[in-house]
Amino acid sequence: MEAPPAGVAPLEPDGTQHLQWRVYILCGLVAFLDGFDTQSIGPAADAIAASIGMDIKDFGPVFSASQIGFLIGAVIFSALGDRFGRKRMLVAGTLVIAFSSLGTAYAGSYNELLAIRMLAGIGLGGVTPNFISLASEFAPPARRTRVVTMLWAAVPIGGMMGSFVSSFTLSQFGWQAIFYLGGAAPLLLVPVLVFMLPESREVQRGANDRSAPPLRVAPIEALFGEGRGLATLWLWLASWMTWLLLVVIGVWTPSLLQQAGWTTPMAASMLGLLNAGGVAGTFLIGVALRFVPAQRALMLALMAAAASIVMLGTFAHSFAAVAVAASLAGFFSSAAGGSLLALSASLYPERVRATGVGWSLGFARTGAVLGPICVGWLVGLQWSTASIYSAIALPGLLATVLVFLLSRTSTFRAAIK
Repeated sequence: MEAPPAGVAPLEPDGTQHLQWRVYILCGLVAFLDGFDTQSIGPAADAIAASIGMDIKDFGPVFSASQIGFLIGAVIFSALGDRFGRKRMLVAGTLVIAFSSLGTAYAGSYNELLAIRMLAGIGLGGVTPNFISLASEFAPPARRTRVVTMLWAAVPIGGMMGSFVSSFTLSQFGWQAIFYLGGAAPLLLVPVLVFMLPESREVQRGANDRSAPPLRVAPIEALFGEGRGLATLWLWLASWMTWLLLVVIGVWTPSLLQQAGWTTPMAASMLGLLNAGGVAGTFLIGVALRFVPAQRALMLALMAAAASIVMLGTFAHSFAAVAVAASLAGFFSSAAGGSLLALSASLYPERVRATGVGWSLGFARTGAVLGPICVGWLVGLQWSTASIYSAIALPGLLATVLVFLLSRTSTFRAAIK
């Protein structure tokens, strides 16, 4: 750790394991709430639609609204995090999540629900680049990729918990109870973040050293200046392909399996295996990064995810084969997502890290919005289940090529030294 200038109060000893683990745990709790909110809306969709007098077939834009909001939040909050501090943006984003969840419980019309879910997406998109950047900032450089990857596992864990809680509360207390809980939990977390989470070291330095330059970074200049343009381009395209695959496989698997002749409960069980595999993959890739370079692990995960997805379609009429394929698809696609986030966090210097991660995620969310629409178009054209799954796998292979190109850039080589 650098010694502070003469006459300047030293920063909190952020090299200690105690402080590092405090940051990891608090950022992990925010990530958990991110996943919880994201997965809570799906199981409650039918009940919500019935309560406000709409047809469930018209619920698609409500799901898309949160994805669009995520894009907006990731882009705006990431730049604000680099300028004003990541802790402040985490607190602000967590408050947005809390109030939008509570607002969902009181939505009385389609337009209100649409607006509230977009607001929820803004909060979710706002916290993600900032908890990734803050955790990676306090992690030792040699462990940064593993910390970020394993931290990301809190998102699918929160998603699994959100699905479980939704299933229970829907029958016992009604759909509104899901969002009361989803609003209360982040509200309780906010004061903990305020008093226990340290601020970005760059912000601390700026507060202690009046001569330090302010954290004012133009996003385009930060991401494409100083020779980082080509690396940023390859990262964005790889992120677009990877998150398209991640979202599409989760959203469409139940419907595609039903198209192949499965019952609704059987198809839903495969979605559970997909999520369980995702949790395991995100955790274990963090361990693997101790021994394998992040870019190599990412390329292997992307190729394995593509192969597993093709297997899903090829053996769609075999319960045992699909169970294995779904578990592997969840495992490798989530491992790829976690590795990609870790790679993007390592690619940019500390002063623009949240911007780099956030804009990459924001660009990727356009794929998350368009991907499900494209698959719906293929379903409308009456493509076979096997053909559709092969089309879904293609972005994984393209992303592999893009990660290889990224690894050949001078920016990447300098970042991993």
